[in-house]
Amino acid sequence: MLDRIAAVISILMSPFLVPIASILLVVRIYAVTSQQALLWALIVILFVSVLPSLFILLLFGLGRISDMRLIVRAERMTPLFFSLVSALAGAVILHLVNAPREIVWLGIAYVINGVVFVLITPAWKISFHSGVAAGCVTALALLVNVQFAWLFLLLPLIAWARVHRKRHTVLQTVVAAILAVASTVMAIQLSL
Repeated sequence: MLDRIAAVISILMSPFLVPIASILLVVRIYAVTSQQALLWALIVILFVSVLPSLFILLLFGLGRISDMRLIVRAERMTPLFFSLVSALAGAVILHLVNAPREIVWLGIAYVINGVVFVLITPAWKISFHSGVAAGCVTALALLVNVQFAWLFLLLPLIAWARVHRKRHTVLQTVVAAILAVASTVMAIQLSL
């Protein structure tokens, strides 16, 4: 039973899904028209989730990675670099379509967090699940409403799921969350 719960938490708190939920909340606040909201949300979903997921699927199909979940640390680098370039392209496109700077900088914060984690990954298997969730909650609390800070209570649950599934150690989840909060705060402060 605990294995199932940990698996469900890991799927729902995927680094490809959490940013989608976060950006939908941010877009809802900053968009004046529904067309703006739809455009901005589609850009983020495409460049942060869909394209990286399709790239991982392609690599798996070509036999370049052994697992779609990127469990093997050495196999993470190519998909991670692609994800960073894709997210950066999305942030640039958001800027070009005149999305509010808060939304553009949310994309930049995502890229900054990604760079930090990519630099750490060859030496240590830091938790992207914990880091992405912590970064997104930080962004929601700073850009939308401080009341979203209660979502930080989900971080221990995410960490438990990742540790229970033997994907990470407690330290890998904690360090990921701390680094993501710090770099997200820094990126958002630069936007103000």
